[in-house]
Amino acid sequence: MSIKAPLRNASLSRRLLLGAAAFIAIALIVAAIVIGFVLHRFVQGQIDQRLDTQIVFLSSMLTAASDGTLALAGNADGPPFDRPARGWYWQVTGPKNALRSRSLEGHSIDTPPVRRPPPGDFRRRPPEDFDGPPLEARPAPADGMGPDRAVLHYRVQQVEVAGTAVTIVASSPRDAVRGPLREAMITLGVSLAVLGLALMLAIMLQVRLGLRPLERLRGAVADVRGGKSDRVPDEQPAEIQPLVSELNGLLEQNAANLERARRHVANLAHGLKTPLATLSIALSERGRDAAGELHALVVLMERRIRHHLGRARAAALSGPSRTQTPIAPRIADVCAALAKIHADKAIALTQSVPGDLAVACEQQDFDEMAGNLLENAFRFARGKISVAARPDDGRSAIIVIEDDGPGLHADQMPQAMRPGERIDETVSGFGFGLPITRELAELYGGALDLDRSPLGGLRVTLRLPLAR
Repeated sequence: MSIKAPLRNASLSRRLLLGAAAFIAIALIVAAIVIGFVLHRFVQGQIDQRLDTQIVFLSSMLTAASDGTLALAGNADGPPFDRPARGWYWQVTGPKNALRSRSLEGHSIDTPPVRRPPPGDFRRRPPEDFDGPPLEARPAPADGMGPDRAVLHYRVQQVEVAGTAVTIVASSPRDAVRGPLREAMITLGVSLAVLGLALMLAIMLQVRLGLRPLERLRGAVADVRGGKSDRVPDEQPAEIQPLVSELNGLLEQNAANLERARRHVANLAHGLKTPLATLSIALSERGRDAAGELHALVVLMERRIRHHLGRARAAALSGPSRTQTPIAPRIADVCAALAKIHADKAIALTQSVPGDLAVACEQQDFDEMAGNLLENAFRFARGKISVAARPDDGRSAIIVIEDDGPGLHADQMPQAMRPGERIDETVSGFGFGLPITRELAELYGGALDLDRSPLGGLRVTLRLPLAR
């Protein structure tokens, strides 16, 4: 699997946060390196300035006898050059003798090789003016080992005293630079870490605020899909306004297609129902259809037309997700009508349907499904009918209708699902209620199941998609 795939599928907030974290980390590391370099130069410069001051002080106090012997006109062992074995030393070396700081305690310093500054940093006397090494206007840096084997930083300068070439060396412990630099870098590291954390918190807040319009857009699209709104609000940030315009254009186009499909469905229904009604009236005349077979075919055609018109409606809607039908009032209306029709049975009806439960299907299709199932229950029930509904797994609604009638055996249930099959010929009907109900349920992604009821009759379970 490609490494790029997880990043390509990552959320926008994760991408932005990872990018910001990488950029901040690189920026802080570069800043730490640059600041560390600057601090090192600054601390080193302070040490070099102190050593150079000591060299100037020594050179101003030097005297040379006629034989080239060097001497100091005063005491040059001021702090910190008065502390033994601390790394703060000085030494003046001439052709006849050498002068040393009290802190050297009699030891001597081997003049280390200097790191020559680039041209322009110092002036050199012309060689013809002096027989010895060229004299330098500024001290040069050097590093080496001291008498106690400690690492020292040196400043070395050659001067002329009464015509005598003299080398002056002043040193400091290398820790005089490293110690303050280490403490400063620790403080700097903590400060940069706190700064990085603050920047990441600010980036997280910025990403959350910046992506909030996308979350609102997702909610607006969900409202359109759930049937709560017809279009996405136009008041959007400029960056996503073109997307919103395209979405609204698509919704308007789908609405226009839906309206055209509904007009075609209405024209088809009008064109077919009128001839069928005329044919049904003609067949009802005496002698036209004594056996009732043609009338049954007309009823079958009418049922089939209604079924396929419902299929056309659902297809025009591009699925059931945008339709909502509260089922409690629809079931109550159907039950009230059937109770009046079968008032002679004095059926005890029990209903347990949540008032806020809604299914994602057209109201007329749900009325047809509920009407078919409840009509069968009222027709075959002896005295009890139970209707219950509940949501299931957050995606479906379960409607259970039970009666205390004769019910069906297990081998009769598949036959009852076939169009035109009648189990009990003594009861009026044409055997299309259950098949049409099942086909409508499957059209919306649901199902219809038959089983024995604890009441003794049939239990019908209708599963339909839950409205969003």
